[in-house]
Amino acid sequence: MSFILRAALVIGALSYFALQRDGGARPTEDLKAMAERQGAQLSALAGSLPAEMRAAATEAVTAEVLKRLSSETASRDTLLAVDRRPDWRGSDLR
Repeated sequence: MSFILRAALVIGALSYFALQRDGGARPTEDLKAMAERQGAQLSALAGSLPAEMRAAATEAVTAEVLKRLSSETASRDTLLAVDRRPDWRGSDLR
């Protein structure tokens, strides 16, 4: 048990020091900055559209969202009808 704990500690320490050595911005900071830039770009794009096109795009997106929310989701069941039949028990049970 102590071997596993020591191995986990060493792996964690090496990972931590590898991240510290690389320096730079952390990935979460990069993602936040990218999201802010994209948000500004999307609002600028929406502002540059004519009013009719903006209304049509809003209606299309709203209709798609409502369609997805109201429709039943597809089954994630991977079994076939053959898989659901009971196992064969032999010829004397017929």
